[in-house]
Amino acid sequence: AFTSLSSAVLLCTDVAARGLDIPDVDCILQYDPPQDPDMFIHRAGRTARLGKQGNAIVFLLPKEEDYVAFLERKGCLLQKKECSGNAVDVVPQIRSAAKKDRDVMEKGLKAFVSFIRAYKEHYCSFIFRWKALEIGKLAMGYGLLQLPSMSEVKQHTLSAEGFTPADDVKLEEIKYKDKAREKQRKKKLLAKKLEQEQNPKQPKPKTRQNQKDGVMKKKTAKQRRAVQTKEDEDELTREYRLLKKLKRGA
Repeated sequence: AFTSLSSAVLLCTDVAARGLDIPDVDCILQYDPPQDPDMFIHRAGRTARLGKQGNAIVFLLPKEEDYVAFLERKGCLLQKKECSGNAVDVVPQIRSAAKKDRDVMEKGLKAFVSFIRAYKEHYCSFIFRWKALEIGKLAMGYGLLQLPSMSEVKQHTLSAEGFTPADDVKLEEIKYKDKAREKQRKKKLLAKKLEQEQNPKQPKPKTRQNQKDGVMKKKTAKQRRAVQTKEDEDELTREYRLLKKLKRGA
């Protein structure tokens, strides 16, 4: 159906990066650099086929620009192009849609979590440092109403600057536009409430450990810093090895 249209946009994952031969694709837009750098070439190769011309664009943050040099070593040359400064701000529209339909809200949330976890597993972790992600601005871009309570956000000091929570709405009260889904959601909420009333959670009894097992103590700030330093050193060592491999062309 896409091939038969004169003008269209196809949203896809890396599943479409290989094996598809669609003629006359004008532009490939890569929202995020692929985890496997070899896939970059395959993505871009969906355009400019059989002697025709085409464009492939990838978005990079200033702190990710070493990826350009990395791709050059693989024989893929990129040209810098400044983003337009007069683009329309669609974030208020996305957030407004999320307030009116739970489906939109949940899709934004899933996409945000998926992006962070994929970024963490990137092959070029010495370029794409997930601990340097500005998740506040990222969450705004996904139209989130609140920051999710995922471990990557809670346990690490990632920058939440630029995020404005939507205080004028309660997330649990946002309904699905689809009446059947909303009916199912209410049914599940009611069942959960009845279960909690029938089986209230009992507070866990405090158990005293045997003295020979040792006493669990909360780590001091100094101990926590030492653990963090060790993690950083290990990460730096891994990245140094990757850099040496890169210089060898491996």
